[in-house]
Amino acid sequence: MNALMLLLAAVAILLIAASLLLWQGAQTRAHQQAASAFVDRQLRGMAETANPETTDAGTAQKNAAARHGQRAWRHYLRYFLLRAGIKPNRLFFFLLIAPGVLLIIIAALFGGILSAIGTAILYIALCHFRLWLKATRRHQRMVRQLPSFLDTMVRLATIGNSLESSFQSALLTTDAPLRDLLDRSNGLVQAGLDLEHALLQEARLFRLHELELIAAVIGVALRFGGRADNVLDRMASFMRDREQAQNELVALSAETRLSAWILGLLPIGLGLFMIIFNNAMFSIMLNDEAGRKMLFGALALEVCGAFFLYRLAKSV
Repeated sequence: MNALMLLLAAVAILLIAASLLLWQGAQTRAHQQAASAFVDRQLRGMAETANPETTDAGTAQKNAAARHGQRAWRHYLRYFLLRAGIKPNRLFFFLLIAPGVLLIIIAALFGGILSAIGTAILYIALCHFRLWLKATRRHQRMVRQLPSFLDTMVRLATIGNSLESSFQSALLTTDAPLRDLLDRSNGLVQAGLDLEHALLQEARLFRLHELELIAAVIGVALRFGGRADNVLDRMASFMRDREQAQNELVALSAETRLSAWILGLLPIGLGLFMIIFNNAMFSIMLNDEAGRKMLFGALALEVCGAFFLYRLAKSV
């Protein structure tokens, strides 16, 4: 018994000695790592002092990337509002933001943070949909006005006017919203840009593909000559026939497209409605592991379904 106690005591002493050795080794490695890190910081500081261009280049690159992101977002918002025919000013942004802030505050007071988040998402989605619908209808009106504009250009070119003078005279007889686009193109022409590139730039800005084709025809005629009036006349007739066929197709596929819109937006609307007015259920699901998986799975399925339904609606 005494021998066993002595053996256990010896083993305990050996273990304590081993732990002390390991602790000392860990302390030594920690001091070495700290010294190495200090030396690396000093060397890096000396290198940056000797070559400030490297640090300045890295900082400048990060700042440039941040500025590029902000500029891209501003350009997207500006051109999106331009396609919708809206001139942004302080009153517009106030009328756009103030109701949303008021609704979010009311939702936060009566429903909590989840209701406020759901209200914000719903308000942003509705505002974006309203502006998108306005831009789409404006684009459709522009497409409908193009054949009449081409007819006027053809008549002026037939009696001996050049394409540039025919364009400037025809835009005076054009109504909005196509008039706004043509005025911007005419401003670029008066600033020194040729008519082809001015129309092409504005067509890409307003996403008017028909005008890109017209700009290509005008560019070929200006560079190589030829009877551009005949080509423009045929293009006007083709646009009218295409618009008529498209209207018939829209009428025939109205049920399919409406079903796609309803099936795509109804789950989103119901989910946001439940979050706003009954967020206790979502709070329980978010606090449960299985509930979170169900919510994320439903979100992924909804995104996939909305994408395929959008493709279906666009295909018809």
